[in-house]
Amino acid sequence: MKRKVVCFLAAAALAALLTACGAPKLTALSLPEETLELPVGETAVLQPECTYDREVSEHTETEITFTSSDETVVTVDGTGTVTGVAEGEAVVTAASGDVTAGQTVRVVIPVESIAADAVSLHTGDEALDLAYTVTPEDFSGELTFSMADSTVAEYRDGQIVPVGEGQTELTITAPNGVNAVVPVEVWSGPRELTLNASRTEVTVGKGVQLSAADEEGNSVDLSTLTWTSSDESVAAVTGGWVDVVGTGSATITATTPHGVTGSIELTGVRPVQTTSNSSAASGGSSASGGSASGGTSSGSTPPSGTHSDVPLGTGHGYFAVETSGTAFDLQNQLRAQVGAGALTWDDSLAAIACTRCEQIALDFSHNGAQTAENIAVGYADASSVIAAWQASPGHYANMTHAGYTRGAIAHMYDSDGCSYWVAVFA
Repeated sequence: MKRKVVCFLAAAALAALLTACGAPKLTALSLPEETLELPVGETAVLQPECTYDREVSEHTETEITFTSSDETVVTVDGTGTVTGVAEGEAVVTAASGDVTAGQTVRVVIPVESIAADAVSLHTGDEALDLAYTVTPEDFSGELTFSMADSTVAEYRDGQIVPVGEGQTELTITAPNGVNAVVPVEVWSGPRELTLNASRTEVTVGKGVQLSAADEEGNSVDLSTLTWTSSDESVAAVTGGWVDVVGTGSATITATTPHGVTGSIELTGVRPVQTTSNSSAASGGSSASGGSASGGTSSGSTPPSGTHSDVPLGTGHGYFAVETSGTAFDLQNQLRAQVGAGALTWDDSLAAIACTRCEQIALDFSHNGAQTAENIAVGYADASSVIAAWQASPGHYANMTHAGYTRGAIAHMYDSDGCSYWVAVFA
């Protein structure tokens, strides 16, 4: 097919001079060297550049013919408009007389859509293979990949490589302009989360402090976690502190800002109850403690001004005995302040502490002690008894002794407000 095509160039010479010298002669045609990618069914216009042996006016016309080397792949009309017919390659040639130029046209199957899920990587992760879906699957041509912020992540040979904490986007673009924008997040913090408690059986009406650790055993800031309880009629959690409000089991779950979770199951139990026909009277009596040395405390005399104020052998009737994780946690906080390791709750020691509560109600002394211990009477809550022990050098030495690794605390009380406390160490 033939048609006259106008090649426009700036005319710098006078028309009279052009007329005198004869018609300008075409010396070369040129088309882009790079291959033109064209989706099946779409079109593009080729615009060859003309070179003459002299400057010409803007109205100079040159007759150019366009042909395709394979019309089953590409067709071209007299205007230089090429149309993709089927996947493959063909050369489109522009000719004027014996002056020619050609350009390769690659016809591709067009991309209709690209889909990819958001990418989330830890700063310590290895490179991740990028997963994406292109429709149709047998598309042709090449996709391009562009990362918006290379200080967060890089795209390398089909993989996402984490660089630094932050958020960015990866854009996947098809030859026909169809694209997908993939959110990329690189984060730091725990990749695994483990929850721990000093005990998992908690008396109704009491509470327990949870702790959290990452995959390397490092402590995790509890305030950065989101906390939930599977059954708030059993246990309610706030910032890692769990109040047990009913019997039964509840799973406490903590979640990091990046979706890493850890769980622990707690059981609410009723207070263990026992009857006593003889016990010490309630009142504002102080604490009594044993030695800070290893082994079992002997029946030492309580500090001056405490034991003598406690009338022994008076009846208060019905008592409840229970372990006290709250006091135990407060005690471990004191140990942390002096660099001593936290005590591990020991159920066998807890049984001893409960028994000793009943014993000191009848004989407020260290007679019958099976291990190192602190005892107290008259303190209504955990914080006040720990404060009393902290103020007494002997009791404080027991609580912060670096040689102890296990322990338990029990509390016995009745409806009249009489309270007995025993802390044991091993």
